[in-house]
Amino acid sequence: MKTDVAELTLFLAQSMVDQPSQVRVSQRGGNVLVRVAPGEEGRLIGRQGRVIQAMRTLVRAVADPRERVSVDLDAPRRER
Repeated sequence: MKTDVAELTLFLAQSMVDQPSQVRVSQRGGNVLVRVAPGEEGRLIGRQGRVIQAMRTLVRAVADPRERVSVDLDAPRRER
């Protein structure tokens, strides 16, 4: 059984945020980028990065062992 890492990432991210329709996932090679609604980045990151790290662990566990996969949050920079 082969699982698409982008689909799994989308499912996991949508499960964690208040606005699941705003979640966008794109994949470029082994890089999976997740974009969420403004202000919901913290929900995906979690305390001390635990949530995003757990997502990375799950995605790597189902990915092809020969493929190197990374999951990153694609957040726009905020101006101060």
